[in-house]
Amino acid sequence: MAELKLQANLSQTLDLLLAPRLLQMLKVLSLPYLEFVDQVKKEAEENPVMEVENTDEYVEFLRYLSEGRNVKKEADFTELPGLENFSRVAKTLEEHLLEQLEFEDIEDNLKGIGREIIGNIDDQGYLLAYPTLRDRLMSQFDVSRPTVDKVLKIIQTFEPEGVGARDLKECLLLQIKMYDFENEELEEILTKVVEKHLEDLEAKNFAKIAQALGIPESGVEEIANYIKNNLNPLPGASYGGEAKQVVPSFAVEETGKGYKFVNLETQYGPRIKFSQTYLKMLDDPKTDEKTKSFLKDKLKRAKELAEDFAKRSETLDKIVRKIIGSQDDFLKKGVLWLKPLTQKSLSDEFGLHPSTISRSVAGKYIQTPQGLYPLKFLCPRGPKGLTAARLKAMLVEIVNGENKSEPLTDEQVRRAMKERGVELDRRTVAYYRKELGLPTAMDRRS
Repeated sequence: MAELKLQANLSQTLDLLLAPRLLQMLKVLSLPYLEFVDQVKKEAEENPVMEVENTDEYVEFLRYLSEGRNVKKEADFTELPGLENFSRVAKTLEEHLLEQLEFEDIEDNLKGIGREIIGNIDDQGYLLAYPTLRDRLMSQFDVSRPTVDKVLKIIQTFEPEGVGARDLKECLLLQIKMYDFENEELEEILTKVVEKHLEDLEAKNFAKIAQALGIPESGVEEIANYIKNNLNPLPGASYGGEAKQVVPSFAVEETGKGYKFVNLETQYGPRIKFSQTYLKMLDDPKTDEKTKSFLKDKLKRAKELAEDFAKRSETLDKIVRKIIGSQDDFLKKGVLWLKPLTQKSLSDEFGLHPSTISRSVAGKYIQTPQGLYPLKFLCPRGPKGLTAARLKAMLVEIVNGENKSEPLTDEQVRRAMKERGVELDRRTVAYYRKELGLPTAMDRRS
């Protein structure tokens, strides 16, 4: 009886969490801007009831602005909020991964290993012949096997999700893990299906999988649909081996009264409308029932997409405003002044699941007075209320300002940082000093 109850609960969970509407909304939320526009265009081509305004205008105008300095000089940016600081940026998959690596707070030798690993990731996003590469890196950098594996694991958390996988199974498992499901049992079942039943899944042997996992066959079908529609077997394919234009979804500009936030997607992006011609046909008593049924289905789909796009805008808007409001020092002074801002704290702030926050910031870019950055970069993790980069910069400032005839010991540096409001122990100060390549006090003495 208990087993039947468990199966019933699991079936309800699968129906709820793998429901097409919920998955569609989350997918729309996670799309980078260019992929979002492509999705809108594709839906409009397949749905006669759906009309779209401004489909390509924003991207085309950005291309126009990037043609030369004279174009920017002639533009009236009072009529173009959010675009004054725009500069053209195009990135290959390799450049995109290297940029994310630079944002990681890890030792320089690990970054060197990371660059080598990224250089061996193919255009589809896969890392092939890894054992041979790992052996070479162990010898080249004089490190252990777990150290190289550790760097690979870091790279496998980068965007696009699933990048750096060594085979299809690992690629899908990485994406399932990064989705951060609220239901552990569901995540476990998805993981088991990919780990142990991928071939049966491809052959549509749903009954066999259902029997092995002890779940309804309908649940396996839902899992198969989820994997097909939401996981990407070729994470690097959108780059196609070429540089891809990075288009910001948001901008922050400095004004005389402070900073102005602009949601570029809502300002310049596509807008969905419903065709008045087909709406009239729906209301016309002369329209035959078959045509009416077809148009009703298409109108329902168009309304659902309009709701999803509106939800995307609303969710992103409030999250990005919070991020910008927390990073005032960064906007004024640069990247060393970024404050730690975990996605967990944002999820608590808005009552959203961490996976929703993660999908909201993934793949989005923001134009700031300090340059164009991935939105994810403005949510760094860090100890003591400051990023590790800022702590190191503070340590360098203190050492550079010392009396070279009486250089500061690590303990004295610790006290100086405490006077600046930063509590660190002496061992951490020594660790950062060594990472920065700064000699001991005795060796710094002039």
